[in-house]
Amino acid sequence: MSPVGGAMSLLLFAQWVTVMSQNMTPSALPEHNLGFPQLPEDFKEMAKQLMLKCSKKGYPPPMLMSFSFNSSSTTPLNRMGVNPISLFPALLSSLPHLFVSAPHSALKANETAEQELALNLTEKMWNCTSLPQIIKLMSNTTEKCHCFMRAFVAPLSWAAVLQNATQLDMEQLRTLLWAAKPLLETMPPSPLVLPATVQSSHLAEMMKFLCEVFSSLSEGQREQIRQWMKHRVLENDPSCQQNVTLSATPVNSSSPGCAARKPWLKAEVLRMMGRFVSRLTEEDVNSIPANELCKFFQSPEFLPSFTNVGEMQPVNGQNFYQRLKRECSNGSQTFLNHLDRLGSLACFYDDAQSLNATLSKKLLYQLGNCENSGTDKMKKELVRKMMSDSEAPPTLELLRSLGASASILPAAKLASVSSEVLRDTLSSLSQAQWMPAQAMVLARKLLDKDKDINGETLLAMGSMVRGVESELLKRINSQGLLRNQGLKNISEKMSSLQKKALLVGMQINVSMPDLVKQLPDPLLPSLSLSTLDKANINSVDQVDGRSWSRAQSVYLLKKIFGKTIKPQQIRSLGQAVQGVTCDMVGNVNQSDALEMAQALANFSDWLSRSQVHCIAHSLFLSLEKQRPAYFTNISDAELLAIPALLLVHLPAKMIQGLPDAVCPHFLEKMSQANFSSLANNVSLRGELRNRALRCLGKNASELSPAEVLSLGPVICELDPTWISSLKPSAMNSTLQALATCGYIPYSYRGPLFKLLISTYGDPSGWSEDVMKSLGPLLLWNDTALEMLPSKAWLKSYLSDLLDRMLAQAAAPTPEKFRFKPDLLALRHKLFWLKTGLNQQRRRREVSSGVQPSLSEPTLSVIEDLGQGNVYWSPTQLFNMTAQTFKDAVSVLGEIRNYTAEQLSVLKKKAVEVWGDVTMLNETQIVELGCVSQGFNEKQLQNLNITSLDTLELLSVCNWNQTQMAAIWQGFTDKTGLKILKLGALEMVGLGSFICGLQPNQTDQLNTGEFKEAVGEIGRVLCPLSALECLKRKAVAAFGDPKGWGEAEVSTMGNTIAGLTATELASLKSSVLPFIQQSAISLIPPERLVALSVSQLRALGPDNAAMITDTQRQRLAMDQRAAVDEAVGLAIRSDSISSTTSPNAMPQKGGAPEQTMFGIVTLLQPLALLLLRYIH
Repeated sequence: MSPVGGAMSLLLFAQWVTVMSQNMTPSALPEHNLGFPQLPEDFKEMAKQLMLKCSKKGYPPPMLMSFSFNSSSTTPLNRMGVNPISLFPALLSSLPHLFVSAPHSALKANETAEQELALNLTEKMWNCTSLPQIIKLMSNTTEKCHCFMRAFVAPLSWAAVLQNATQLDMEQLRTLLWAAKPLLETMPPSPLVLPATVQSSHLAEMMKFLCEVFSSLSEGQREQIRQWMKHRVLENDPSCQQNVTLSATPVNSSSPGCAARKPWLKAEVLRMMGRFVSRLTEEDVNSIPANELCKFFQSPEFLPSFTNVGEMQPVNGQNFYQRLKRECSNGSQTFLNHLDRLGSLACFYDDAQSLNATLSKKLLYQLGNCENSGTDKMKKELVRKMMSDSEAPPTLELLRSLGASASILPAAKLASVSSEVLRDTLSSLSQAQWMPAQAMVLARKLLDKDKDINGETLLAMGSMVRGVESELLKRINSQGLLRNQGLKNISEKMSSLQKKALLVGMQINVSMPDLVKQLPDPLLPSLSLSTLDKANINSVDQVDGRSWSRAQSVYLLKKIFGKTIKPQQIRSLGQAVQGVTCDMVGNVNQSDALEMAQALANFSDWLSRSQVHCIAHSLFLSLEKQRPAYFTNISDAELLAIPALLLVHLPAKMIQGLPDAVCPHFLEKMSQANFSSLANNVSLRGELRNRALRCLGKNASELSPAEVLSLGPVICELDPTWISSLKPSAMNSTLQALATCGYIPYSYRGPLFKLLISTYGDPSGWSEDVMKSLGPLLLWNDTALEMLPSKAWLKSYLSDLLDRMLAQAAAPTPEKFRFKPDLLALRHKLFWLKTGLNQQRRRREVSSGVQPSLSEPTLSVIEDLGQGNVYWSPTQLFNMTAQTFKDAVSVLGEIRNYTAEQLSVLKKKAVEVWGDVTMLNETQIVELGCVSQGFNEKQLQNLNITSLDTLELLSVCNWNQTQMAAIWQGFTDKTGLKILKLGALEMVGLGSFICGLQPNQTDQLNTGEFKEAVGEIGRVLCPLSALECLKRKAVAAFGDPKGWGEAEVSTMGNTIAGLTATELASLKSSVLPFIQQSAISLIPPERLVALSVSQLRALGPDNAAMITDTQRQRLAMDQRAAVDEAVGLAIRSDSISSTTSPNAMPQKGGAPEQTMFGIVTLLQPLALLLLRYIH
């Protein structure tokens, strides 16, 4: 994690412990009588969510005696030590469609022993006097029997650990952790609450438990646990006590700390950390003493510590691997004996050429789950080494050896494998990651000439399902599929067409309500609104926990709630929160505004910028109405109550008027803030930065590194001139933190680069360590990136950097909200480094008319380059051998943006290898992919395409209107498909080729089928003339545009761009934020101008930011102002304004309660101590 991220996590941790200190005060319980803890906040909601998971597993709820429901107590349930079991029946009865109560007389004589046991269990729990008693009763029963009760006690058990960590004996701790496990396995990605301190003898048990739930934790939570573990180790080390005792360390202490003198990572600690070792920082890895590292390497705990840990940071993984190789073996040959013990560290093996066939097989097995840069290249080298005869078909033994790595074999090689061999290796091949052409070959081999396929066969195919034809899928029934985890797994691999086809088949023998209830989440978004209407969804419980699309979410919420929704209902929405409209937010009672904002902020990952803006605006307006000059006189508690997500939208004057007394909590909020909902050049960023710096209360030259890092994302807004005035240690850590920023203001980039050069020298001379710390900053300076030297370590680092940047990339974002640098220069640089070309020489050769020196692309270089193959010159592509083209065609076919000259050369290569286009089969056409764009109109029409699945795969390429029409015509000629026979499935399969229909053909499309497919049709980018035709069909399906709601507008996607000026002007303002972003720039400028000022303002930040310069030029002055308001660049005309001057009223609230202040005071030194290790 970055320094900024580490600081943020720690400050969040501090806040959570503060809250827990208020709500979960530790009690002095008798050593052997734990009793019951105080109920944690949101206990009912946590228990209910866990119970719903039991229900989804098909487990029956426990039957309760009728008297249980009538039981009451005058003792408050939130008191310490009171048995909360009386809440259990009410929680069960709140679950949808569960029968939870039966009189004892109703039990039949033939009730199973399991049902009797469940009944006895709940009766006995009613009389328990302690939590361990309840857990002991459960532990001897099956999961089916105790699932609901364990769901009930899991939050209680974790609360008991947090409240009594220092008083538990080992047996009590193990008991509570066992019961709490379901809660930790389903935690949202928000910061964890961990025990403030733990007995040294219990630390290993705690870490063992946390390692068990490692896979369920987010990266932020894993990093938080690593930091927590580090402090617990230092806390329990007698030689370090004087340096880590929290109350003994002054807030601004600059003492070096224990770790500076004595390493904390000994072999025993490493073994204890388990899988969290994989999340150690680079500094931590370097600090491990060699003898302790080698002890750990030889221990039985080493391999489990690097098994199933997900993707490691390349820098740390390489560092760990190199240290083991260098310091813990007597040479390369000795180290080879440990290949099978490396776990995820095998992903960083760097000497595949030295391995024989046996060792290659061993390493290949280890590389199965690696995703870091260079691994694919190594896998290919190993596979080629294992294949003694490159011409012979892969044998059964070879495929078994390759396992999931068999995906390296080209489609032509897989086509030579017999069906019998494929079936014998199905268990491993079904786990591989296949390209579409490979999956198509394998599926056809396995299914042969089958006309039908059953659920069992489909599930067994695993990832190969990507190659199953949609024609087969639409004939499958639901038997054996629904409620099967395997269906979720395979549906994640399916295309849009396949999902739609599978749904067609499963609807045959299942009612729509039952089907929707049992569908796995990956299939849900494929349901059309008209289909969803038949599912009889009318309660929030039916919506909760499902992966709905945005259109589905707003459709369901409006159906269930209308225009009003309550805060408590928001908490149960999950991903459906996408459908909360600004009208719903605005209709909330003024007294509920804060609770509503807090509830919505808990789902920040699913909120659009438009939603965030209107939630913030509504909240601030309500608070100012409740008390004039609210923010001028805000108290600590009031500021803490406002989510950081929303606080960054506070108007500038209110930010300036915040009282100094709340500065500590304002800084805490800024450390948690996410600026991504603010436009890059909005003035609010500067206001928030200036207020945060004022709150620090010091000149820059007086600030410590930890104090600057405590600013969190505000660091990304710091002026390089201000940074240059920091003391060296603070400036160094600040610059390293800047390297993690997704956006650097344009005006700061030049000065920042000058500061980097003056501090570290020219980047062309940076060492590997400096490059690893500051390299991302070079992405903001193309010239510096271009001038970097050709070094092997640099190529590896830049490859990892590109992979990391691409992994972080989200959906396409408007330029004004783009939070990552342009990667074009980085891609160019990697091309020069990987091809061995001298960039300067190539520029001279091209300018002088001399062709570049590299004569031909090779297979290994093409595979290594991936999307970078777009930079080959036409001449270099021409020099490529026919065999190289044949072997590399699937890689070359994935590139969509070749030039016309490159496509012309590649087309000739295809003809050279396979002959005339009429001789190409569909597998070869799929492999050619976007290289097919080089064929002329006649050749495209002659392509042997008879499958909708092939059309769908090709539709992602950048076809022009003439090409799309040619392919569509050729498809209908070969299949005999008539326009009147096109159903929803066929319309989805056409993809972008639906743009190739003639206007009269579009008019002939069946309206009902079009309505079913409109969501998928709306994703394609058609020329305006085609969009106008599709719009006419949309009007026929959904009625006059003035009556369209948010759900209809959202599902129509780009089709909206075909509306006339009059139709656009008739749209309700409330639907405009739900227009698909990509549609905005497609609207002709002369039509966009028809939108009124209120409509333009209602577009919201994302859509308003998509308006192009050409469109903007046609707008009037007041319309442009409205667009700026929508983006957030200008003050809203209905902005909140305080009616009282900043000094008109005395400050309210005073200091926070002593308990809260005490916890924060204690945690500040810890934050600073850990921050010191981070930077």
